Amino acid sequence: MDASILYSKEYREKPEPIWEQMRNDHPLFYDEIGEIWWLTRYDDVERVFTEHELFSSSTYELTTGQVVGPTLISRDDYGHVVRRSIVAPDFVGKRLRTYQGLIEECSRELIANFEGNQEVALVREFSSLLPVDVISSMLGMVGDGHLFRQWVTDMIMGLSGSAERRKKGLEANAAFCKHIAPLLDDVDDSGRIDHVAKIARAEVDGHRLTEQEISAFCGLLFIAGGETTDKAIANMWWNVLTHQETLERVKKDPALWGNAFSETMRRTPPVISEDRFTSQQVEIHGVEIPQGSRVRVCMGAAHLDPTVFQQPDEFDIFRKDLNLSKELRSGGSKDPRRSGHLGFGLGKHFCIGYELARVESVTGSQMIVERCGSPELADFTQTGPVIQGNSFMAVRELRVRFNRN
Repeated sequence: MDASILYSKEYREKPEPIWEQMRNDHPLFYDEIGEIWWLTRYDDVERVFTEHELFSSSTYELTTGQVVGPTLISRDDYGHVVRRSIVAPDFVGKRLRTYQGLIEECSRELIANFEGNQEVALVREFSSLLPVDVISSMLGMVGDGHLFRQWVTDMIMGLSGSAERRKKGLEANAAFCKHIAPLLDDVDDSGRIDHVAKIARAEVDGHRLTEQEISAFCGLLFIAGGETTDKAIANMWWNVLTHQETLERVKKDPALWGNAFSETMRRTPPVISEDRFTSQQVEIHGVEIPQGSRVRVCMGAAHLDPTVFQQPDEFDIFRKDLNLSKELRSGGSKDPRRSGHLGFGLGKHFCIGYELARVESVTGSQMIVERCGSPELADFTQTGPVIQGNSFMAVRELRVRFNRN
């Protein structure tokens, strides 16, 4: 297989046949253009995510770390455990449920801007806005979402490595840090319940986050939580609207948006790949990969592995082989017949914001239908998810028509 196919328009618009060829014929493929080893089978991707000592996430030092500064995602040591223990509690379980009203309010404000319209540009008017508004509010900066959106866009563009984009990303991060700096004052005030104050006060094994680490984590929240949730919402709506039977079932039972989210994270995940460095020489499929090599795990391809999922190309919100409920850090479910999607990773570096992404996507979608009426595609010439950059896959825009009858 010629590595140039991975950089082609054909691949970006329809990667599935190429992923199938890689899984079948080149489960370990060396891309000499990007100097990266690709893995596309489910079991191989699962192994890389769970063996964090062998496959290091320090790759993020070359991307996110260059724009927002040091964050826990680029660490594999005990420092990662400490920092995760400080920042993660607000994003799961009972503590996340305290933000339910905030998520609903952010959704309600956005929907109010278009609920009287017959047609809506879902990405521009909702999915690209909601995650940033929610995170802004969680940080204690209600109403500042419009300020953060351009900074976040520039910071994400700055991850590409281009000198001009990196410079713009660094300038955006500097402006972002300056704007949130007042939040780092008076954090010991017990009356403050915003997320910044909570993580600033938190202490684990005698460790507290520095101001630089807090600012970097807030930047990471916007980059990781904003962009990925935006694309997950848009992809989910595409999948539901282009499958009439699914659409009818979801309209009758809004709780099924939860199933649609899980199946979307499998079939069209917003993040299709992640990179790791090998911390020592490792053998995979009979090939010795040198220490310090870059390994790219392709979740998009792994989710279509027919040895794990039956009829994997089909979008099915009632799958018997997929965990359709709340994601688990260990993957899969209590039912051994059901595997989990890998869209949030696994193990030590499992995405902190996984539950927040689900709640935003499901709650926001349910509220749109409740307030705007029965949805359908407004333009049947619209195209589905395409690969953007190295690792994102999403629809670029989605025009939706609503019928109130």
